[in-house]
Amino acid sequence: MEDRFIRLSVSLARLQKVIQRIKASGMSRIELKAGHTLVLCTLAAAPEGYRFSELTDRCDLDPAMISRVLADLVRCELVEKQGQPGKYNAIYLLTDAGRDRAVRVRAVVADVSRRADEGIDPAELATFYKVLDRLTRNLEAVDADPAEAFEPLERD
Repeated sequence: MEDRFIRLSVSLARLQKVIQRIKASGMSRIELKAGHTLVLCTLAAAPEGYRFSELTDRCDLDPAMISRVLADLVRCELVEKQGQPGKYNAIYLLTDAGRDRAVRVRAVVADVSRRADEGIDPAELATFYKVLDRLTRNLEAVDADPAEAFEPLERD
């Protein structure tokens, strides 16, 4: 049991590092940063745009990171802010240049995904993502109420 937890922790850390390196390398080739990837892909899927809180939820990134990324993308004229003043009620959407750039980003993401999936049966991938989602939800439940997990330590 302990070995599985260590293996999971190490594997996820390695996976996160390699994903960050791939994003940084790929995005620098089109003059963007790794942190822009998820926001551009998310906005590309929403022609009507998203509010700040919606984008934060959909990207599962902290608000400070989303704020920095949006500021960069607005400054680069890839994203425009419409509507209400302030960042929270405004709608953020891709400009024409942003849509063009997002097409390039999504093509790179698709290629990386294809290469990552090589040699893996599609049914196994579906099972993997289903299990990964369940593990995530289970660990989020532990995180929300860790007392039960630490009871064995308190009894010693």
